[in-house]
Amino acid sequence: MTTLAPDRAGAEAGRRAPEPARAPDQGPGQRNDDSGTRAWLRRRAVAAWMNVLIAGTAAVTVVTAGITSGRPWPGPGVTWGVSALKLFALWCLAFLPGWLYVRFLDLRAKALWSEYVLSLHRLGWDLPWHLPVPPVASGFYDQWGAGPHGRPADNIYRQKFEAYYGRQITSSAPDANYRVRSESLFPVFLATAVLSVGWAAVLWDTRFVTDPSGPWDVLKYGFLGAYAFVTSMLIRRFFQSDLRPSAYATAVYRITLVLLIVTVLHQVLSEITAVPGRAELAIAFVVGFFPLVGLQALQRVTSRALRQFVPPVTSDYPLDQLDGFNLWYEARLTEEGVEDMQNLTTMNLVDVILHTRVPPGRLVDWTDQAFLLTHLEPVDRAELGQLRQDGQFAVAGQAPLSGAQARLNLRRVGIRTATDLLKAFSVEQDNGERTFRPPDGLEPPLPASQLRLLVTVLAAEPGLAPVWNWQRNGVQPAAAAHYPAS
Repeated sequence: MTTLAPDRAGAEAGRRAPEPARAPDQGPGQRNDDSGTRAWLRRRAVAAWMNVLIAGTAAVTVVTAGITSGRPWPGPGVTWGVSALKLFALWCLAFLPGWLYVRFLDLRAKALWSEYVLSLHRLGWDLPWHLPVPPVASGFYDQWGAGPHGRPADNIYRQKFEAYYGRQITSSAPDANYRVRSESLFPVFLATAVLSVGWAAVLWDTRFVTDPSGPWDVLKYGFLGAYAFVTSMLIRRFFQSDLRPSAYATAVYRITLVLLIVTVLHQVLSEITAVPGRAELAIAFVVGFFPLVGLQALQRVTSRALRQFVPPVTSDYPLDQLDGFNLWYEARLTEEGVEDMQNLTTMNLVDVILHTRVPPGRLVDWTDQAFLLTHLEPVDRAELGQLRQDGQFAVAGQAPLSGAQARLNLRRVGIRTATDLLKAFSVEQDNGERTFRPPDGLEPPLPASQLRLLVTVLAAEPGLAPVWNWQRNGVQPAAAAHYPAS
């Protein structure tokens, strides 16, 4: 190991992450072996608790349902083989979602800290030395070492990460095992219990598949739709390194909300004779997958009576108008309070990157698009699609164009984000400000007055600074040289 100079020893020691505690009589190899053994035992304990929840739910269902209905288990004409298959299906379907979280912490949790720190430095969110220490092999390490540093435990960005994932991730060695805390596992256990109850109710009497009848069978289809979405969401978040206890709390909330919506919607649909019984089951499944559809249906039914009291649930700038946006990302960002483009442009980008685990480059691109689109008039997708289908390209005259025509004109010349517009029609000055540059010999996509105002407003947007930093791979050394020394 290279010996540190006396005047650098203190600074280098402050940069190092504290090592895990080691028993006095414990060697390095023994520490790793014991740590791995303890982690293996902890995972087995968590699995045992989930199995106890599932087994207890199945036992209570068999006893209570059998006593209240007067039907023994297995029922008449049902073999033990079919009943054993139902129990196995109950165990698999209720056990898998919770076990994903335990495996996630064991396999992926440590790498999240390094990715989070690199994203902070590339966004230029703060002065480099006020951010956590980046990896030594990265290009941000020299800028980080150029300024004064406080205690790592006092760093606000480190505190945010530890509050969300746990202190052990940032304080343990890269090869150390992460300890699963009981308070973190409570939402996982709760979701496992709820899924066990739901599947026990569904599998107790499977005649709803061939001969559905009554409101209970409608609720079963609603639960199936909610489970399909929840499982898809958890698996997707597992592979995107975005799986946390809040996902399981959201899953419990979603199942509860779906059952309530389906219950109310069943009463409404029963009054509409045009909806056949089998169609109602399909509606219940779709509502389980998309609860917002059920809420919108209820709003339309009650619009006459509550038109003056119920506010509209649609936004003028919906997120689904962004390129690359889909249902999964919409549900994920909605959990963090980002419900439309205006929320996207005013959000705390660091918190959303930390909480959602959406790839930072994709999130930055959506923010860049939202800044441009929110400065244009609201556009309906039907209107925009009709203009695109007709192939109408308005010639930029003196009067400003409508939002749909302006968006179409900009897209046809390759401009889809705010920074694209600024790169094409502005010049960056030495002080960092941007001034309008009229197009040379080209037909502008917008009237000159509208284009000038749009460039002036977007150039003054402070929220675009992280977008520029991300595109430039962090704050440039020339800009970093102007940072104060303390």
